[in-house]
Amino acid sequence: MKFLVDVNLPKNFSFFNTDGFVPLVDINPQMSDDKIWDYALENNLIILTKDSDSYFKSVREESHVKVVYFKLGNQKLSDLHKYFSNNWKLIKDLIENNRLVLASVNEVEIIL
Repeated sequence: MKFLVDVNLPKNFSFFNTDGFVPLVDINPQMSDDKIWDYALENNLIILTKDSDSYFKSVREESHVKVVYFKLGNQKLSDLHKYFSNNWKLIKDLIENNRLVLASVNEVEIIL
């Protein structure tokens, strides 16, 4: 699994500093939501985002793009690191066999 990290998530976040993550900011930080969607589809990438537009597009579309929508609000990097330490394995397990995962502060759930 490879992940496309949207510009609304911190590029320098330690979880994203491996070959499994492609920061959108390194490709084109001005890319439209539709272009991000197409890029993810063409490159078999799972979108990681805090952008609700990707969430709603995933609900409406019948494509093969997978999305992890983080509904976490503004957090310090230390809090984000703690969240990922506690939830990343579950998120990866859920997105492997599902199309849309909603990851909020209190729960991680499958939407589609």
